[in-house]
Amino acid sequence: MELPQNLRNRNWLIRMVLATGLAVVALQSLRRGRRVRGVLAGLGAVALGYTAVTESTDVMEHLAEDLDGEAASETVRLRCASCGDPIVPGQSRRPNENNEIVHEACLTASA
Repeated sequence: MELPQNLRNRNWLIRMVLATGLAVVALQSLRRGRRVRGVLAGLGAVALGYTAVTESTDVMEHLAEDLDGEAASETVRLRCASCGDPIVPGQSRRPNENNEIVHEACLTASA
C-alpha cells in the first residue's frame, strides 16, 4: 500500500523540479533574446507546474470513457427517425422530407 503513495510523492517532486528548470531556461532565453524558446519553455513550466499541483485524474478518466466506443451515451448516437434503430458509422443515411436523418434503406422503403 505504501509503494503507490511513495511513487505519487516522487512524481509530484519530479514535476516540480522539471517545472522549475524550465522556468529558469525560459528566463535565460528571454534575457538573451530568444523569444520562441523562452515562450515554449515558459508554457512547459506552467503546464508541468499545474499538473503537479492539481493531481487531478478526472481528465484521464473522462478521456478514457470518450475513447471507448461502448461508454458513449445513447443520446450521442444518431437514431433513424423512421425505424428508431441506431445509425452506425459507415452506414448510408440521408435526410428525409422533414429534414430528419434516416437510413437510406428506410427512405427508399417508405417511398
